[in-house]
Amino acid sequence: MAVQNHLKECRLASGQTQNEVSEAVQVSINTISRYELGENCPSLEMALRLAAYYQKTIEELFELEDVKQKE
Repeated sequence: MAVQNHLKECRLASGQTQNEVSEAVQVSINTISRYELGENCPSLEMALRLAAYYQKTIEELFELEDVKQKE
């Protein structure tokens, strides 16, 4: 299973820049970018920080995506 996130959508909807988010949750801009692109997955602590920042639940920010295996 893979994790899909809605971080970029939430950031854009709130009118925030990656820099503003990175400063608020105390990580680098590159880290925020990698999270948004799905290149890295945040730790549980960081997921909770991001959820609190956007005033969303973790379930609203992240969801499991079924990976279909080729037979």
